Amino acid sequence: MRGFTRQNFIRPACLIVQKNKSTKKNLGGFIALITVFIIISIALLISLGFGLLSIGEMDMGFKKSQSSQAYFFANLCAEQALMKLKEDINYQGNETINIENGSCQVLQIEGQWIIKTIGNIQNDVKKIRIFVSQVNPKIIIDSWQEVADF
Repeated sequence: MRGFTRQNFIRPACLIVQKNKSTKKNLGGFIALITVFIIISIALLISLGFGLLSIGEMDMGFKKSQSSQAYFFANLCAEQALMKLKEDINYQGNETINIENGSCQVLQIEGQWIIKTIGNIQNDVKKIRIFVSQVNPKIIIDSWQEVADF
C-alpha cells in the first residue's frame, strides 16, 4: 500500500485540473486564430470586389472614350465635306479619311445637300446627318444630328 498514499492520490487529480486549464487556453487561442482567419477572408473578399469593380469602371471609361472619338471622327468628316462643298458645289462625297486608330467616311451626298458621315474607331460607330439649305454665299445648316441609322 505504499503506492497509494493520500499525496499520491491527490496529485494526479491536480494534474488533471491543470491539464484542463491549459486545454481551455489552447481552445481560446484556436478560436482567436479562426476569428482572425475569418476577418482576413472577409477583408480579402471585399478587396477583390473593389478590384473587380475598378476594372469594370475602367472598361466603361475606355468604351466611353472610344465612343467620343468615333463621334469626333464623324464630325471631322462632316466639317471636311462642308468645306469641300463650299469650294465645289458639285462635290459628291464618297471618300474615306483614315485617322490614327480609326477612320471616317463621307457617304454619297443626296439630293439638295444632305451630308451623311460615319466615324469608326475599333468597331464603335457614330453617324451624323446634316441638312444644308444653302451653300453660297454662306453655308446655312438646317439640321446637324447624330443618328442611329440613315
